[in-house]
Amino acid sequence: MTGPLLAAGREADVYALDERRVLRRYRRDADVTGEADAMRHLAGLGYPVPAVYEAAGRDMVLERLDGPTMAEAVTSTALGLAEAAAHLADLLRRLHDVPPWPGAPAGSRIVHLDLHPLNVLMTARGPVVIDWCNARPGEPDLDTGLTALILAQVAVERGHEWSAAAEELLVAFLRVAPGDPVRLLDEVVRFRRWQLDTLTPAEIGLIDTAAEKVRACAR
Repeated sequence: MTGPLLAAGREADVYALDERRVLRRYRRDADVTGEADAMRHLAGLGYPVPAVYEAAGRDMVLERLDGPTMAEAVTSTALGLAEAAAHLADLLRRLHDVPPWPGAPAGSRIVHLDLHPLNVLMTARGPVVIDWCNARPGEPDLDTGLTALILAQVAVERGHEWSAAAEELLVAFLRVAPGDPVRLLDEVVRFRRWQLDTLTPAEIGLIDTAAEKVRACAR
């Protein structure tokens, strides 16, 4: 039996089970095996992810983490924008330094493909990255470019309460981001357009404008 709902994302809900565990359940049909394997691989190499206790079908039983998201910490001014940018850059850099799992294409690295302030929890043990459903072997610049594009989408959305902070964070992130956030930006845009299940038509309509924002801020 699940406990109270703790969080609701675009694709999944998180329920309390007890003081140390949560249930993360997709609202769509899903097989979490690959996501769980990626998280276990990363945890075994010291990368900050929630511990995976069980995984089957669309359900994962995960370590319960206390702390706000990075977005919440910035909004409350508990975390400065420059520090948040440094954390994002460091998390990407550390991720891309982790050896991929056996059988991954030669020269590829592990990429998250959704690493942004809502998917980082600021815990007592430091920032922890959540939501690994897009994780795969790939090029690090694709990952870095996607983080920049997601920040830019918020920055260019009129009326968004976080747009001004997102633009400042984007600029700060681009100063310290690993690799080249612009090199694969066209591919990043194509990937983002495919996310029809998680983006609204209005958000998809902002992708090109956001890409231009990334290019302008990176100059």
